[in-house]
Amino acid sequence: MIKRLHRHLTLLFTIATGLILSLVLGTTYFYQFTQNQSHTNSSFRNQFFDLTNKLEQDSSFSDTWLARLESDGQLIIHIEENGHPLFFPGSWSPETDRETLVEMAKEEALKEKVDTSRRPFSFSLLNSSVFSLEGKYHDTYIGSVVVLSTEQGFRSMVLLADTTAQTNSYVFQGLFFLGLEIIGIIALFLVSRYVVGRAVKPVAEYHKKQTEFVAAASHELRSPLAVIQTCAMAITTMPEQAPQMALSIQKESKRAGNLIKNLLLLASADSGTLQTQMESVEADTLLLQLYEAYEPLCQDKGIKLKLKLPEDILPEVHGAKHWIYQIISIFVDNAITYGCMLSDETKSEIIINAKFTKREVLLSVADHGPGIPTEYRSQVFNRFYQMDPSRKDKEHFGLGLSIANTLAKQMKAHLTVEETAGGGTTFILHLLRYSE
Repeated sequence: MIKRLHRHLTLLFTIATGLILSLVLGTTYFYQFTQNQSHTNSSFRNQFFDLTNKLEQDSSFSDTWLARLESDGQLIIHIEENGHPLFFPGSWSPETDRETLVEMAKEEALKEKVDTSRRPFSFSLLNSSVFSLEGKYHDTYIGSVVVLSTEQGFRSMVLLADTTAQTNSYVFQGLFFLGLEIIGIIALFLVSRYVVGRAVKPVAEYHKKQTEFVAAASHELRSPLAVIQTCAMAITTMPEQAPQMALSIQKESKRAGNLIKNLLLLASADSGTLQTQMESVEADTLLLQLYEAYEPLCQDKGIKLKLKLPEDILPEVHGAKHWIYQIISIFVDNAITYGCMLSDETKSEIIINAKFTKREVLLSVADHGPGIPTEYRSQVFNRFYQMDPSRKDKEHFGLGLSIANTLAKQMKAHLTVEETAGGGTTFILHLLRYSE
């Protein structure tokens, strides 16, 4: 699903930006083309107008002048007097024969009722519009024809300008813009692929975590439900074991209920609906209450529980009292379960410690158990994470530290884990000091 989303978003982004790029390049090319065409036609009309005035005023034309004019502007000038052409061979040779081009120009003029073979009767001067011609070898020209009355009869002039080089430049520019567009679209595709990949990466990670979360939750729920189902069947077949089976059902139901409660808490945090009243909390009083609650349990398990408070009174902290209590309780529960597994009695000790800085109050729980290897410390706050992949401990789901981390973030606090001096693990809750 994520790969399909990545592919669709990449294509959508590429198509959208590609269309914009095509529009910009197309508009730029069309603007340059029309500007060049307009400049060329304007320059040609000026030359045609000057030659027409010369044709009206002068009775003769110098071959040298005509040759220079043709060479300077790549022009073809053909003048006739009463239907007879002047003896002027031209100063250069176009790709298509000059006579052929002149005849093609006359045919274009005839389409506009401009006939070079006879004198105009209705007007003293007739001229065609500017037209385009293509020679036999894909050479291109623009031209115009004029016929005017004189005292001796009439004169006509065919003027053509070679635009082959300009037309080729238009083709080259078009290919250049097309290549630029292709390169741009490829670049946009690569950029969009990278950007979309970065954008969907958090979605992919969240989807992966969600899948793992659902799989782990299903695994954890399967065990108590299987026990409940087995005990319920046993009651019907072995009534004499009903009291024992009922206790097992009650125990597993409580276990499943705790798991569901924890899952709902994490789901509320993910959806942003987990809220509580933030207030000032007396950390030392809270630690004393927690110590009094856990001290009998630790004594029963042969564990020494110590509380170390600084000589100065701890500053009040900003948070939720029941959440802080729950986080420290999770630390102590983990220390009792995992931190005192060694047979060495001198290491069966849990220390609750507190200290403060100018900005923070640090509440920690340290044990002298086997500890957590450095490479696993970044994972201990992940949901359902347990160093023992076989999950032999059925009393814990691997959610405690994840819940502690979630509650800490809700209070703008954070958790860290360190190695205890002499061996073991220390979990630390960093709380902000309360300020009015």
